[in-house]
Amino acid sequence: MQLVKIYLDYLCPFAWRGLELAYVVAPQLGLDLEIRHYSLEQGNHPENAGRPRKAPVWKLAEQPLESSPSLRAFLASHAARQQGKAAHLRFALELFRLRHQERRRLDDETLVEAVGRAGLDLERFMADLEDEESRRLELAADLEAAGELGVFGTPTFVLPSGDAAYFRFTQLTTEPELATNLWELFTAVLENGAHIETIRRPQRERASR
Repeated sequence: MQLVKIYLDYLCPFAWRGLELAYVVAPQLGLDLEIRHYSLEQGNHPENAGRPRKAPVWKLAEQPLESSPSLRAFLASHAARQQGKAAHLRFALELFRLRHQERRRLDDETLVEAVGRAGLDLERFMADLEDEESRRLELAADLEAAGELGVFGTPTFVLPSGDAAYFRFTQLTTEPELATNLWELFTAVLENGAHIETIRRPQRERASR
């Protein structure tokens, strides 16, 4: 199995589509998916503007729960991770689907439903979530690692080769053959000896009426 780390933010629809694609191709290509967290809220916070990503002054893991729409989801994700990598992956997928397919809020009711859909032990999940200090320390470690790597958006994939890149998926792709072809195309570009770092399509402006 080849380890692929994926930095995600539950608020991001591109991260959801990227994780769904990776989940489809993983058994086809022998990939071992490991979820990591990156906070778009922290990365884009005004107090961190102009600062190196590895040295933020405003840190999400230190904020009050009620101040952030994403903090509770990140802590819940770390609580799910205590039940193993496979359980964590299932939880992440279900939480993304609830948020971006069903347009649910990232509140406690949604978190509990994601636990149920993913087949996790709810009692253990709640106990791990209540250990808030430990979950915050784990989140802080993830965000620090993301800063050291230079992550700026989600999803960011770290391949077995050590190459890392942000891929912005505009469409959901879950058909296995197409998903595998897309994955192999993206990774071939990333690992190519030409060292291509950026491909960005121009966006046409809509004609005014």
